[in-house]
Amino acid sequence: MESACHLLPINLSDATKLDSLVEHRRAFNLKDCQLNIFETYHRSKDVVLSYDGLVVSSMIRGRKIMSLPGSERFDFIPGQSIILPRGVSMRVDFPDADMAHPVQCATLALDWDMVDKNLAFLNEHYQNTAPPFEWRLNFSQYHFQNDRELANSINQLIRISMEEHAAKDALANIALKSLLLRIIQTQNLAIAQETRSTREFYFATVLAYIRKNLSERITVDMLAQVSGMSKTLFFRSFKSFLGTTPIEFIIRERVKLAKRLLIDPHVTVAEVCYRTGFNNVNYFIRQFKRLEGITPSLYQYK
Repeated sequence: MESACHLLPINLSDATKLDSLVEHRRAFNLKDCQLNIFETYHRSKDVVLSYDGLVVSSMIRGRKIMSLPGSERFDFIPGQSIILPRGVSMRVDFPDADMAHPVQCATLALDWDMVDKNLAFLNEHYQNTAPPFEWRLNFSQYHFQNDRELANSINQLIRISMEEHAAKDALANIALKSLLLRIIQTQNLAIAQETRSTREFYFATVLAYIRKNLSERITVDMLAQVSGMSKTLFFRSFKSFLGTTPIEFIIRERVKLAKRLLIDPHVTVAEVCYRTGFNNVNYFIRQFKRLEGITPSLYQYK
């Protein structure tokens, strides 16, 4: 599993001004969005939470155990986000929270009419050329890891919400479009990583080909041929649906494979480089560090 990207830290509230030790709230209001910073300083169980509008919640520190209607309980930790439609209640446990180990999350409650209008705008002006052929949120894929782009979008909206600026609503409107796009692309990428059925996902054959041939040379021309599309249409469709280029996707998959190989303390970085399809050790090290934040050798012995 790829390393999740954490949100930028947010200062905790003044401990002398807490109105509650469970889900103490600081709210920042925009025209179409409300940012809530929740903090919990006491072990608690079965806390029920619900919101109006579309909810995008991201963990910053600590751990929650979440339960949604019809789903199994799951850990919610830093580097992860969830999205929920309006009216859905969550039951939350805080098994580790205390004054020394507070739990903190950022929750964006977005006006549903605004969400609909922004999705309509995106579909009208920036057509999605790959299945499902429209920009839409998938609430069956509600819990996911933050990639760098999604974390940046959430951080940007948090920053705009918390600053004092005459144009903050206009800035937020632009940031919200970006956030919606990133959420959809993150969901699509998660589906791509989990599914193998062509009936469930249009690019399954291409992704299976990539994963099967990571140690070999892979080009966009080859992938276009596998997909049955022209090179131009394939490249545009792949990037539109997954939010990344075919080459970047291949690099990420190779780095994921490299991480598994580096578990072996006896394998060399050069061996891993060539076994994962990279043909230059220095390039491999640069790409690994770009995605993981550390070099392969440090990752191997951490």
